Amino acid sequence: MMVAPKLHMITGGESFDASVQAAIQAAPWVDYIHLRNKAASACQLEAWAHRMLQASISPSKLIINDRVDVALAVGACGVQLAWHSLRPGTVKLRWPHLLVGVSVHSPHEAVDAFTEGADYVLFGHVYESASKPGESPRGLHLLEETTRLAGGKPVIALGGIQPAHIPELLRSGATGIAVLSGIGAAVNPAHAAQEYRSAVLKEVILHDAHD
Repeated sequence: MMVAPKLHMITGGESFDASVQAAIQAAPWVDYIHLRNKAASACQLEAWAHRMLQASISPSKLIINDRVDVALAVGACGVQLAWHSLRPGTVKLRWPHLLVGVSVHSPHEAVDAFTEGADYVLFGHVYESASKPGESPRGLHLLEETTRLAGGKPVIALGGIQPAHIPELLRSGATGIAVLSGIGAAVNPAHAAQEYRSAVLKEVILHDAHD
């Protein structure tokens, strides 16, 4: 049987308050919510995290981007690391209970991240993305190579993903998808999250039916 792919929502965009509110609305249909705002202070991130938690988002769904201190302070389940962050091995050694993800852009970056102790990687951007204007997407070929070199470890696809993309992403070996504007910028974030969830579950059913 196919393990159900994980659905991550990443906050961001022009209005961060609106993005946080969209995450609150979408929370019942996603597995993880990434609190991500590169311009925010630790104090601001903590306040937004508490707003999410007070809106009944479980700490087991909350991942803090970059800031391990904020993740620990609010009791989040994990942290998403970038190239400038603490190394995954450092985080896993000191705080083994944290789920540690690493953002990568190549197959070899993914291998390095897993070698250093990452629990999963976010690979992207796979498709043209409004959040990466002018940057060429990595595409399915590099995603496939990344999942092959990962040897079964979790690779989450990111960047320009729409529900219609999910079948080819999962065929390429992705074990989950991450969405920013597809949910956060939707008129109805809850409905958008349901569409992504339905597309994921449909692929699981089809896979198991042919297994």
